[in-house]
Amino acid sequence: MAKTLRFRRIVPLVVMLALPTALMANWWHGDSHFRGRKYKPPPPLAKITVTVESEQFHKPINDAHVIFHSTRDNRPDGYMEMVTNRQGKAVITVIPIGDTLVLQVIGNDYQTFGQVYKVDAKDKHITVMLLPPQGQFSAYRSEPTGQVGDGGKGTTTPQQEAKQDTSSQKH
Repeated sequence: MAKTLRFRRIVPLVVMLALPTALMANWWHGDSHFRGRKYKPPPPLAKITVTVESEQFHKPINDAHVIFHSTRDNRPDGYMEMVTNRQGKAVITVIPIGDTLVLQVIGNDYQTFGQVYKVDAKDKHITVMLLPPQGQFSAYRSEPTGQVGDGGKGTTTPQQEAKQDTSSQKH
């Protein structure tokens, strides 16, 4: 008789807990097609091939770092860094068509290259010719230090400081 008493107490308790759970599950799954985000297909992607060569020797540069900075609607969309292969090529296929791409190329013993491109086609081929390093430029000397490459001649010249008129100053 004790078993039937326990059973009579447990059954209403289980029914009281199970009924709201079942109704809640039905409500939750019944409205699921009205709630949530709409499916938005991913944008079409472009295949961008960058070829890096030496301007001096016209040979491919191995292990040059190619950095892609992608921006969409003037907002940064991430970046990716790759290294060129033996043919001096780096290929990326994750940039959406319509994005603006800032391409930066860094090669050992070469000047750093940077340029902004608009990705407007499914396939884009970019050839980068890296220059040899230039000598350092100082505002205190008229000639650059160290003659590497063309020495940076003709890039900029230091401005002459204007002499102050001492007669207009009050003592």
